[in-house]
Amino acid sequence: MAEKIENHLTEQLCEALACLKQKQQVANFLEDVCTISEYKALAQRFEVARLLDEGIKYEEIVERTGASTATISRVKRCLVYGKDGYEVALEHLQKKHHITRSPKAVLRAKYEKERAQRKRAVQEND
Repeated sequence: MAEKIENHLTEQLCEALACLKQKQQVANFLEDVCTISEYKALAQRFEVARLLDEGIKYEEIVERTGASTATISRVKRCLVYGKDGYEVALEHLQKKHHITRSPKAVLRAKYEKERAQRKRAVQEND
């Protein structure tokens, strides 16, 4: 059984992040909380999510970001099966910068989510 992520400590961390209103406050908090490697890894994963959302292939993502295929696969799994954290953050960022997702990217994401839901339903019925 997977370890439960949510507890009072993670809730406290999320609440602290949600209280920060300015980008520099968030950056300062992350620099204090994370090691340099952890901070860079978070940024890299978010860039991987952005590129996957655009439909960029794994090989090109490896070249652009230096991320391993394991990291790319993990991020892809979160995009498809996760709690939509990446998707919501990407949508907010795209709105802020007036970037329109390509219709192809929207359809692909919708298809992958639906496919994942069907797969979960089949597994639950077995």
